[in-house]
Amino acid sequence: MAGRQLVWSGGAAFGDYDKDGYLDLYVAGHIDFDLHHPPPVGQALCTYRNNMVRVCGPRGLKGAPDALYHNNGDGTFTDVTEKAGVIDTQLGYGFAVLLEDLDGDGWPDIVVANDSGPNYFCKSKKDGAFEEIGTAAGIAYNGEGQEQSNMGIAAGDYDNDGWTDLFITTFAHDNKTLFHNDGKGIFTDVSYPSGLGDPTIAYLGMATFFMDYNNDGWKDIFIVNGHLYPEVDKLFADEHYLQNPQLFQNQGNGKFVEVSTEVGISGLPVGGRGGAFCDYDNDGDLDIAITTIDSRPLLLRNDGGNRSGHWLQIKTVGTKSNRDGIGAWVKVVAGDLTQYDRVRTGGSWLSGNDMRLHFGMGNRRGAELVEIAWPSGKIDRLNNVSADRILVVREGEGQIASPYKPFKSRHR
Repeated sequence: MAGRQLVWSGGAAFGDYDKDGYLDLYVAGHIDFDLHHPPPVGQALCTYRNNMVRVCGPRGLKGAPDALYHNNGDGTFTDVTEKAGVIDTQLGYGFAVLLEDLDGDGWPDIVVANDSGPNYFCKSKKDGAFEEIGTAAGIAYNGEGQEQSNMGIAAGDYDNDGWTDLFITTFAHDNKTLFHNDGKGIFTDVSYPSGLGDPTIAYLGMATFFMDYNNDGWKDIFIVNGHLYPEVDKLFADEHYLQNPQLFQNQGNGKFVEVSTEVGISGLPVGGRGGAFCDYDNDGDLDIAITTIDSRPLLLRNDGGNRSGHWLQIKTVGTKSNRDGIGAWVKVVAGDLTQYDRVRTGGSWLSGNDMRLHFGMGNRRGAELVEIAWPSGKIDRLNNVSADRILVVREGEGQIASPYKPFKSRHR
């Protein structure tokens, strides 16, 4: 990666953008800030909701450029930012990153959540280059045409229609944004029709992800919250520095209902920052890790998701494709329920989720079909797969032995 000056970067994501079998790397630049020569003290005083605060957002500071690094296949990378046409001319304050095929053409696109500015959607031109179309695609701004202070990204097909949708967290005193993929990478802001608008306004959202916490076959939304301004408790009655995470249950009809109290997280005020899901105890329900500022991280164990419904987890092992199968598109058919998901990195907020895919199945005891479309173009199909297991699939070979075993905690 020689040749680039060091910058203060935000999120990053691996993905095989040119489909050569090697994972490339996109890094979002956040700000160009010299720790040895900070702005004068007086310049660091800013206003928030017409009140003075001491910690400023990025506005007024120079943004840092994003970078795309091509994997040379020999353990080295080459900076191809200019060659690929992803020069960050706007110098957005980049945070979360995704390399994700959002328009269904089989080639990974690039999405960047920018703080205090429009989001980027760099569409693959299928020749190693990209075109930025965030405004035309409908994700650069919210449905009212306003830029937001975008933080984290959740990617997932929440309505099981075969298209990857996006949920993006924002700063406090603003709703978090659900972008529905209407097909071929064209998005509509459905934050308020989905029921996510009003309940998220008072919170400052950071990490976020789709996850089926109760194994009913519909992806729910989890948000890690935590304010940046310690003064807010004294200045406002409707905002707090320490904030509880939020969980919104998918109703299966395009709407979400907050269930934070019901699952026991409404009484956990923290300075939340990063967050990720993983079935760390391999018991069939998704657990959550949260990092906080000035405090210890949290591990939230799911105690009941595996009793609410059946499940299936899939670990991909690439051969011609990259070893982890990143970019693979997986379809699971179980009776009247068909779900889709992709093996991915990035997203959330400076965090990374478990790359094993988790599918809740409700009362269905198995899947008639598991289909994996690998980045190489190879397709593997498995028929009549029983539920409640971690399935490991190697590209071109099918199911192989699984190393994942559940363990019993002494606290249960």
